Amino acid sequence: MKWETKVKKKLIYLLLNLLLLVFALSVLVPVLYMIVISFGENVVSLDSGILPGKFTLKNYHDLFTKHQFVDWMRNSLIISLGTMALTTILTSLGAYAFSRLDFYGKKTTFNGILLIQIFPLALSMVAIHQILNALGLLNKIISLIFVNTVIALSGLILLAKGYFDTIPKELEESAFVDGANKAIVLIMIIIPLVKPMLAVIAVQSFVLAYNEYVIANVVMTGGFKSMPLAVGLRSMFEGQYGINWPRYCAAALLGSLPMLVLFFTLQRYFISGLTEGSVKQ
Repeated sequence: MKWETKVKKKLIYLLLNLLLLVFALSVLVPVLYMIVISFGENVVSLDSGILPGKFTLKNYHDLFTKHQFVDWMRNSLIISLGTMALTTILTSLGAYAFSRLDFYGKKTTFNGILLIQIFPLALSMVAIHQILNALGLLNKIISLIFVNTVIALSGLILLAKGYFDTIPKELEESAFVDGANKAIVLIMIIIPLVKPMLAVIAVQSFVLAYNEYVIANVVMTGGFKSMPLAVGLRSMFEGQYGINWPRYCAAALLGSLPMLVLFFTLQRYFISGLTEGSVKQ
């Protein structure tokens, strides 16, 4: 019986590893193929062959000389970093308020935040456009920072509140006894304890703003130079001679580098924040 049990465990272990290998390959193979295509020469269609016949660096050179790629990257980084900073601050304040404070309308407000997430983003496009137009914020980067922050706040406040709830209230009570106020408690005690969750908030808000296309396509209509990266990449699909796939793959690969750098920088906090939050909630 012991021998059969060991065999079963080994088979299960082997099957799990094979399944993980399949998942890993399903993610890595398309990325590797994009890298290969980005160096291809005269790739008119992706159906013409598995691999390009010739390789060149011209696609990356043309990306910077024939497109406003630098402007797209700059716009997206400003929008994403601004959204990340503002969302992290407001989410921390909101999660602390819902977790620790008692105020009138707390339950109603919390339920309202839950309700907001039910409605698709596309339903708000007309309203957002009209509001920004009335405020004179169309074609301005700050408008996307505000919009992306509002979009990110609802889900991230709910996520962060569960993490804030796990912090013992005795820590705050002892600080209050020593004369600290709520602001000092939040900055000096709570924030250092929720660093993993702050990393989750930072990464998710950055990725949301960096990849957002629908609202950016409606708001930023001032020409190619004002576009963020997601809208700029979409513009590369339009042309007299069809899609230049190698140049598009080169743009997509270079455009993904900021997200990779951010994730690997905060990887330790990001993973612990997700796992600890899911267990403690």
